[in-house]
Amino acid sequence: MEQKEGDVQKYVFRIVGLSRSGNHAIINWIINQLQGDYLFLNCTEPKYNPYDTARPLDKEGYTYRTNLYNFELNREKKGNFSKKKYLLFSHEDCFLGSLNKKEERKKIAGWVGSSEVQKDILIIRDPFNLFASRAKAGLLLGNIADHTTRPISEKVLCRIYKQHAREFLGENNNLRNKVIINFNTWSSNENYRLKVAKALNIPFSDAGYREVTTVAGGSSFDGTNLSGMAHKMKVNERWKNYAKDDNYWSLFDQELLEFSRKIFGNTPPAQFFEERNRK
Repeated sequence: MEQKEGDVQKYVFRIVGLSRSGNHAIINWIINQLQGDYLFLNCTEPKYNPYDTARPLDKEGYTYRTNLYNFELNREKKGNFSKKKYLLFSHEDCFLGSLNKKEERKKIAGWVGSSEVQKDILIIRDPFNLFASRAKAGLLLGNIADHTTRPISEKVLCRIYKQHAREFLGENNNLRNKVIINFNTWSSNENYRLKVAKALNIPFSDAGYREVTTVAGGSSFDGTNLSGMAHKMKVNERWKNYAKDDNYWSLFDQELLEFSRKIFGNTPPAQFFEERNRK
């Protein structure tokens, strides 16, 4: 189906996930599947113009990634939009409740221009490995590693995670026309990645799957050392680095355990947590 003549872009993908959930790995993979002009705006602020609030992707300070020829961010900010097939922008560490209010959707259309298809992509990673990666990156206890990400408290982190889990499970429906991505399964199962591509209605080549992006230094544990070999990263074993850390385990409660089991199954860290609590 061809892009409608009056639309700025055919597809808008709004991507939501907690920081260190594999967001950039998945975004990079999505971009590598795309055929046609695209623009990605990094880590934008909910309820604000994504062109104005995107944060740097790299040390050079670029807040976007695109294959558009002669792209000028300031021109786009003024509403002089480039025609493109795909616009992607991401939110990190945010609640979902306000994202699809009627007035919010109208604002987004005004900020980015008209589009034919809008999809929300929710990325979730199991809490045990997610919290371990955040701890390693300095994103717990209000500490931040790179001074570009607004810190959130552990209490708020858990509240956001539980809300995202309810959305993933269909208990809440704050997002519209949504595609849900289980990072644990995405990172280990090619057939699952194919299903995600079909849900997004994008081609599938699996290009970019093995890459490690340089955003925020890459992996919390491996940096970019395994770029090209991302499949070798032990992303589901990060929790082991904190197995003897009481402060780490204090982040979890029975509700988080149940969400983890519903979405990810009875994983080794879930079993470890339950056994630990029996002692």
